[in-house]
Amino acid sequence: MTARKSERLFLVEGPLPLLKGLPASRVKLGCLSHDRAREVWVKQEGRNCGIAVIIDPSNGNVLEPVPIPQATFDALWKNTDGRRVEVTRHQLPHGDATIELDVFTDMHAPLVTARIRFCNVASARRFRKPAFLGREIPLPDSDSLRQIALHGIPVSGNTDVQAGAVPFLFKKGVLHIVLITSSSGARWLIPKGRLESGMSLEEVALMEAAEEAGAIGTIEPGCRMQCPTEDGRMLQLFPLRVATLLPHWPERFVRRRVVLPVYRALLRISDPSLARALRDLSRRLKP
Repeated sequence: MTARKSERLFLVEGPLPLLKGLPASRVKLGCLSHDRAREVWVKQEGRNCGIAVIIDPSNGNVLEPVPIPQATFDALWKNTDGRRVEVTRHQLPHGDATIELDVFTDMHAPLVTARIRFCNVASARRFRKPAFLGREIPLPDSDSLRQIALHGIPVSGNTDVQAGAVPFLFKKGVLHIVLITSSSGARWLIPKGRLESGMSLEEVALMEAAEEAGAIGTIEPGCRMQCPTEDGRMLQLFPLRVATLLPHWPERFVRRRVVLPVYRALLRISDPSLARALRDLSRRLKP
């Protein structure tokens, strides 16, 4: 059994066990930079702070973290906005295994994940999943905190996921958001759609922005966010810096379009989770 198979990762989807009195620590993990060749991360766990480099992220070659002072961490942490996670980590004994519960306290709340660590092969074979654990996340596809920091809450193929664009522009220094109506005209929304075969989430967001809102632009790097919608879907949000608003676009006869200051746009959003996510996202956008 390999070291990776000695662990399993789950989403917590049921009532949490009693955590009072269990060992706990605060963990902050943020990405300073990332591309196909290298990633640079800062991490704080308890009082220990460090910086680490991953060479060839697809293979996960993590160099030994270098300790850094708290003041240095605090200065670097400011540069990880949009690519970071903050959790309270609890250690929960479970037979001869250990459950490491990460309760997210940042924009990903109320997400909770559980990493099961087995002491040996026999322990892994005897494991029976507690009732509070939900869907398992394949570890090769999700390096837990790192992946969530970069890509949001892990989703599976049978999860109803949508990609949404948040078209934005600044007028005289004031952030404005482009909203559209639903096809029925009853609600104000952002452009969004389901995943398309052979397309990435970002490509779907760009396509929906052009088709539904006539908004052409570029995805703002490092600012993606996600939220559950009131109809039970998971919506991945991508802020789109608008270069052009087309006067004629494919769905102009189906939807109305408005460009509003962000505080007025939020008043028109009826889905509270979406409104909250847009409000949090708007704080990261700069002229």
